[in-house]
Amino acid sequence: MKKWIALMLLMLLLAACGEEDSSAGTGEMPQEVEVEFNTEETADPGEEVLLSATVTQGSEAVEDADEVVFEVWQSGARENSEMLEGTHTQGGVYEHAWTAGEEGLYFIQAHTTARRMHVMPKMELTVGNPDPETIVPDDSEDADAMEKMGH
Repeated sequence: MKKWIALMLLMLLLAACGEEDSSAGTGEMPQEVEVEFNTEETADPGEEVLLSATVTQGSEAVEDADEVVFEVWQSGARENSEMLEGTHTQGGVYEHAWTAGEEGLYFIQAHTTARRMHVMPKMELTVGNPDPETIVPDDSEDADAMEKMGH
């Protein structure tokens, strides 16, 4: 009987130690990954545009992003978007050269996965001097872009 009680106490002690270990790492939440565009907001038709974004976490440049993919589409035509993989240069900057098409409003979204976080900031790029009546507001779903990326 004493052995049985000793065995039960030992099991309870081990279980308590296991509970302590399971709470390890529940401290501070990691800082959010942020992406800031460096790309100009205007271009001429046929001009090469450097799609560029700086990825940071807190004050640290993210040099090891899993991926930075620039999605580019003309207003009203997200279904025809291009997915362009960014290349890391330095200081958390990821870039891809792209040639602007015809006049119009374009949207650029930087699908960024880094440090187990995914962020998708978006910017507008005006190419040439488009007729305002040809511009369609972007009401597309970001989930559609995720499918296009294969995620």
